[in-house]
Amino acid sequence: MLAPPAFVLGPLAGLLVLARPRTLREWLCVAGSLAWTLIWLLQPDTSLVGQVVRASAVLLTGAFLAMTVYRPSADLSRALLATGAAALALASWTGVFGISWAAVSHGFERELWASNRTFVDQLSAAGTAAGGAGPLLDQLSAAASATAALLPALLVLAALAGLRLGWSWHHRIAVKPLGEPPARFQAFAFSDQLVWLLVAGLALTLVPQAPGWRAAAQNLLALGGALYAIRGLAVFSAGSGRLSRAGCALLTLVAMFLLPFVVGGLTLLGVADTWLDFRRRRATPAT
Repeated sequence: MLAPPAFVLGPLAGLLVLARPRTLREWLCVAGSLAWTLIWLLQPDTSLVGQVVRASAVLLTGAFLAMTVYRPSADLSRALLATGAAALALASWTGVFGISWAAVSHGFERELWASNRTFVDQLSAAGTAAGGAGPLLDQLSAAASATAALLPALLVLAALAGLRLGWSWHHRIAVKPLGEPPARFQAFAFSDQLVWLLVAGLALTLVPQAPGWRAAAQNLLALGGALYAIRGLAVFSAGSGRLSRAGCALLTLVAMFLLPFVVGGLTLLGVADTWLDFRRRRATPAT
């Protein structure tokens, strides 16, 4: 929800155009998506982070549409390939203009710190954090530093989510959409080879390394952990069909208070699904 809108609306507009709009609803969606994307892209923003994010959205949309023209597919692999191609193009773009990723990360951290400072000042003015403004600001600053270090992983996750939403909305809006519709969330899966993201991240944390390698390890672990946690949630969702809505609401409420343990458990469940394939075992009829 906090990701740039162009990560969703750019691919959506391109997909609708490739599907050759035929109805007024399709044309209105194309016009609205393009207008919103252009307004976001043309906003005055001279910060380095804003320029990199805008370039990421444009490159991601182009790579995804090019792969859609080549071979439409509802698999996550196409979104991963498009994201990887956009990342390589972004790395080339930053290299040409002499932009270091450390400068982008520090700029993002400064923006987060400024936002946190404004937030704490507003709380202090309202009397809410009169006695704890200093410790609260320290906690928010530490969180801003950790978040800025994970900016590459956050951008990749936002790109994958945006492409998935764009593909889903395309099939809801277009009269004759491209390719197959996306599968239900309970069937969410991806190539088992992605387990090497976690292996590489863990390997980099076990050897002496420079700050750049440490940041790479953190981003690989964050990206792989998030994908496998989502996969674990899909496995749990597929196996919780007998739970009532009240039971699901109760589990969600409990999970909010035990979030680190829940995310860790879902990640382990997603990793185990790589070899055990719980959903296929559950769907196999009893002999």
